[in-house]
Amino acid sequence: MSDQQPPWGPPPSDNPYGQQPPANPYGQQPPANPYGQQPPANPYGQQPPANPYGQQPPAAPYGQSYGAPYGGPTRDPDKRPGTVTAAGIVTIVLSALSLLLYAGLAVATLVARDDMVDAIEDELSSSQRESLSGDDLATFVTVVFVIFAVWCLIAVLLGIFSMRRSNVARILLVVSSVMTALVSLLAITSGVSALTLIAGVAVVVLLFTGGANDWYARRGRQPELPTGTTQPWG
Repeated sequence: MSDQQPPWGPPPSDNPYGQQPPANPYGQQPPANPYGQQPPANPYGQQPPANPYGQQPPAAPYGQSYGAPYGGPTRDPDKRPGTVTAAGIVTIVLSALSLLLYAGLAVATLVARDDMVDAIEDELSSSQRESLSGDDLATFVTVVFVIFAVWCLIAVLLGIFSMRRSNVARILLVVSSVMTALVSLLAITSGVSALTLIAGVAVVVLLFTGGANDWYARRGRQPELPTGTTQPWG
């Protein structure tokens, strides 16, 4: 009886109301507590370097266009400028109309050559210029019309090839336009000459403005990639 512990004595060591065990869930949180510090690989933390929504890699073939300003609209460097298109259309339209005019006049002088020679000789005899021949003048006028018709045909071809990115055709078209302006100055009093003069000057200006120089210079060049990148097909 003396060894028996009274019910109001000290509690045993496994008393649930005594000291809390070390593994008490309400004590200090363990290191692997999911509500503690986030692990390094947390998907909601810092984005990894290869995040597709982060910075674009330099070698992305479908990324930012080369030569385009940051935040600005992209422009295809191989797209034909509007100034070149305008110069080509003006050249083709006016040259085609002039070709029809001069070709028709050349045909008319050939068909009505005899009447033309008689009219020229009557005019020369009235002005006492017997040193000139009506037949020679008729031939000269016909040759001039043919030359202008051929010139207009060449101008049409130059306008077409200029829009097809031929720099040689552009230079030749500039020369042709300058000659057209000079010839138009000889007959500036007529309305037709004033129109061809304005058109010739406009074509020369359009072929060198609006990005035309860069467009012609890029012909045959490969697009340059940023430093340290490789072509996607290499």
